[in-house]
Amino acid sequence: MTEPDSRATELPLQGRRALVTGGSRGLGAATARRLARMGAEVVVTYRQRAQDADQVVADCNAHQPGARAEQLDLLDEDSVRALFERLSARGEELDLLIANAAATAFKPLLELKMHQIDKTFAISVRHFLLMAQLGFPLLQARGGRIIAVSGADTVGYIPGHGLLAAAKAGMETLVRYLACELGPHGVTTVGVLPGYLDTDSIRMMAGPFHPHLVAAEERTHPLREAATPDAVAETVAMLCRDEARWCNGEIVRTDGGGLFAYPGRFGQAWAMVPPDAIDPDTRDAPMLARTDEPQRPPPD
Repeated sequence: MTEPDSRATELPLQGRRALVTGGSRGLGAATARRLARMGAEVVVTYRQRAQDADQVVADCNAHQPGARAEQLDLLDEDSVRALFERLSARGEELDLLIANAAATAFKPLLELKMHQIDKTFAISVRHFLLMAQLGFPLLQARGGRIIAVSGADTVGYIPGHGLLAAAKAGMETLVRYLACELGPHGVTTVGVLPGYLDTDSIRMMAGPFHPHLVAAEERTHPLREAATPDAVAETVAMLCRDEARWCNGEIVRTDGGGLFAYPGRFGQAWAMVPPDAIDPDTRDAPMLARTDEPQRPPPD
């Protein structure tokens, strides 16, 4: 009997090349680092945070040489085309295309401007599909996989997230259709749907209430934890393995049971609220602000 290759077991992505959008911070950075530890040569994209991207590249190269950063503006069609032209010119095929980048305006739907709608859909729908079109020839040669990161706002109401939820729901539909259309050609497509994820965006949206959100997660989540980018990156990494091929077309939840448990968790969290916090000032916490009445004027 042939013994299994221990190095292949330790480094299941050895010899693979992964492109991770939005790789300079948050889930994108955590995913890039995790894939490098699995042996992948990682290309991380960034829009403005070149220094952060360089640090992620350094971290990746410490585990697997060959990582690099590429500037990519997902609001600009020419920038998307230029990136894939560079990859093609170098003869660089892809095993993994991970669409992680997203941006939006966190506002009630009636307050959104048209340019904010256009930008949100440009990243998560228009140019996600363009990346799939341009990346397909590079992926097909190696039986590659597209992985798209969605969000909990597609399955539950989060104040200020309506626009991003609509774009991510569109992305999820594209995942399912791409799975059907590209699967016969050897390219698989999977979606990932995290629950609560402690990122810069959450900190900004929660404002001064961020520590309360973390505490609520740690006290009410089925796993008694607040998910970090590193935790969710483990699921993304799992879906990059060959064994995940039959997840083609699925939107895989990686929330630890937290989303299903929310109705019961709300009761637990409510019981923890002290009486003097029933009507908090939420002006600096868009996620928690009420939408049925005007904001209170600032104190004198």
